[in-house]
Amino acid sequence: ILISPILTRIYTPSDFGIFALYLSVLMIISSVATGKYEMAIILAKSDEEVASIVRLIVIVLICVSLVVAMSVLFLNEYISMLLGQVEIKQWLYYLPISIFLIGFYQILNHLLIRYKLFKMVSQNKVFATTTNSSLQLYIGFIFETAFGFLFGRLFSNVIGISLIIKNRKIRSILFCKKKTDIKSMAIEYKSFPIYDVPSTLVNTCSSQAPLIFLNKYFSVAVLGFYSLMNKVVLMPISILSKSVQDVFKQKASEDYNMKGNCKDVYEGTFKKLFLLGLLPFTLLGALGPEIFSFVFGSKWVVAGEFAQILAPLMFLKFIVSPLSYTFYIVKKQKIDLIGQVIIFSLTIGSMTIG
Repeated sequence: ILISPILTRIYTPSDFGIFALYLSVLMIISSVATGKYEMAIILAKSDEEVASIVRLIVIVLICVSLVVAMSVLFLNEYISMLLGQVEIKQWLYYLPISIFLIGFYQILNHLLIRYKLFKMVSQNKVFATTTNSSLQLYIGFIFETAFGFLFGRLFSNVIGISLIIKNRKIRSILFCKKKTDIKSMAIEYKSFPIYDVPSTLVNTCSSQAPLIFLNKYFSVAVLGFYSLMNKVVLMPISILSKSVQDVFKQKASEDYNMKGNCKDVYEGTFKKLFLLGLLPFTLLGALGPEIFSFVFGSKWVVAGEFAQILAPLMFLKFIVSPLSYTFYIVKKQKIDLIGQVIIFSLTIGSMTIG
């Protein structure tokens, strides 16, 4: 957040826009590239099962990355036209490696959560985010290219993975010789790819649809305004929500296994998130354009107008996101899928009307 006012004076709205479009494609694919089997890491009964699940996820991840690589190699021109942005052609070649790095990072992050290494989760996010921001600043300033956004993101993932693998417990799981049958794990936790993959895909498409629509029907600069708003408002929301969700996953799962419900930790988390977000989102809704114009420069006032309009939605997202894991704990993924389809339909419908 602190470095964003500098980035807005180095990169143009169009630079922000092209990177946002790349990220939207990346997020849609990477959200399901693991088959959602990483959710089973926390639920596994033994370290041997965890080791097998990790191997299963890596196999799925490699297959998805290879399919994407072949698609980009032979259909680059068509994909660029479909997205309505010719400039993204060169960016698409980095999709396979980006997908693999994000997927592998998700595996390691869930291992940290399973073994309650929350301090390491926090430290890792600090190092990765610092690396990302620093490289974006350096490359953008020295080479004056929008690829600074991309390389910053790639190297931050590499740094994050490297730091986690240094942990002895994590290495013991990754290189564990004792393991259960991978096929049996795939069958036992088949509800994740069957229900969670479609649900997550629909949810991610809903959240990324505005970026694709804004680029296709308006301009990459308008997308840039929207992406800056996403970056400086949704990034801290996502970081905090994800951190809360990581702890909520562990505590709620523990309560549910012991007591048959997780009502107490659910209600407690809900109240804390509501009170924590009430003041900042009220200010954003009242003074969005003024705040953005002052902090990022007058040319970014439109981003502030977007933030003002979306403040109520982002407040609700801040509260709901961590608690949504309850669907996984009580194994009601089917209900979650139905809800996500409704959200996706309403999002696409409203964007089309707009």
